[in-house]
Amino acid sequence: MREFASTFIIGLVLFTQSAAAQTTYTPQELASRTINRRAVDAVIWGVPAVNLDMMRQAYFRDAKASYSDIVWWPKGGDWKNQSLDVDTSVRYLYIFCNTKSAGPMVLDLPPANASAQFLGTIMDSWQVPLTDIGVGGKGGKYLVLTPDYKGEVPAGYIPLRAKTFGSYMLIRSILASRSEADVRTGDALVKRVKIYPLSQAGNPQEPRFIDMTGILYNAVVPYDDSFYDSLARVINEEPVQSRDLQVLGMLLPLGIEKGKEFKPDSATREELKAAAAEAHAWLIQGITTTFDRYYPDGRWVVPTSAVGIKTEFLWELPTYFDVDARGITLASFFGPVAKLGAGSFYLSSYFDKSGGPLSGENNYRLHVPPNVPASEFWAVTVYDLETEAFFLNSTHLTVDSLDTAVRKNVDDSVDVYFGPTAPAGMESNWIYTPPGKLWYPWFRFYGPQKAIFDKAWILPDIEQVK
Repeated sequence: MREFASTFIIGLVLFTQSAAAQTTYTPQELASRTINRRAVDAVIWGVPAVNLDMMRQAYFRDAKASYSDIVWWPKGGDWKNQSLDVDTSVRYLYIFCNTKSAGPMVLDLPPANASAQFLGTIMDSWQVPLTDIGVGGKGGKYLVLTPDYKGEVPAGYIPLRAKTFGSYMLIRSILASRSEADVRTGDALVKRVKIYPLSQAGNPQEPRFIDMTGILYNAVVPYDDSFYDSLARVINEEPVQSRDLQVLGMLLPLGIEKGKEFKPDSATREELKAAAAEAHAWLIQGITTTFDRYYPDGRWVVPTSAVGIKTEFLWELPTYFDVDARGITLASFFGPVAKLGAGSFYLSSYFDKSGGPLSGENNYRLHVPPNVPASEFWAVTVYDLETEAFFLNSTHLTVDSLDTAVRKNVDDSVDVYFGPTAPAGMESNWIYTPPGKLWYPWFRFYGPQKAIFDKAWILPDIEQVK
């Protein structure tokens, strides 16, 4: 009898489970749920490429640039440079190249002088850093090869073997000061930058410089259905890499397939829009909670996943490729370096000293102790947590040590204020934050020194003030 009862119960459970599996979802629901799951993961996997593609589309659309033009901000940036986590204390140069049409490309970067230097990174279309440039004031001729290049590398060049046809060169022009003399010398150094196909090395054309001062450059990542248009474009333009084959197969239900036009119907677009919004929320949660604290008892973090630092932003470990860590990190900024700390170092924070999120309607203070371990300068800049870019129409974005108007305390420390309005007499030490908006700062060390790496110098947490 006991054996019969046990058999009956097991059979009833199996029948119930089977019936539930057969009746819970309609075919339409199953298809919809598949699209949602795959679309959320597509954002996490694809955001490094889409992030950079948004930069490229702004380069074409907003700067009216063509491949190999040099787009730059000679007066420094303002809120209209809507790239992710950019700095107003340096002058950016953006260069996009494509070796599919032009063949191997040469970047000729001049060495530093006493008034100005360069610091940057060359990367492929998936933001894989190929090399850092300008470190230690060095110049050089960098040769970006095609993915299938099999020829000899000419003497005198630093070869870079990219796995994509597209490449991006992020260059910062860093001035010793903001004096007229240093600006003039820095401008002259910028004009010595050359970019040309290797086939024209004997007689290279002068590059076209495009001044973006006062012009909107909208490179914010769109977390809606248009995200997938960008992802499909990159997939169609670039060679397939073996590590991505399984993911590419999982994108087929979305209508994204190498060699085919992406044309989802209106119903699918609505599903993609919802999935992108969910992925965005997941990424922001990861950005604010998964980066390791730099000081054990503090709120500052290095703004990247730990595996990014460990692998030098290649993301590949012996037993897995960390898609999640890569997505979280490269949803929060663009342009990872080949070697962290080589020329610059960054800290970020998403919470105040008490653990509350940084919110625009509140007033906060950051006390920057004296002797900041940065041989060139330090800067603190604020960003919108939703877009990872500057707040629109903001005129107070950064406080830095190059600004002679910044007020110092008697011990050379500096108090930086954040909030909707500046404290009386402290406008030069204040950064605007709009009420109702979550925000976060990056604290930059240009020319980072030993005391930041061994943590002998400690940056205090941001504190709310009344």
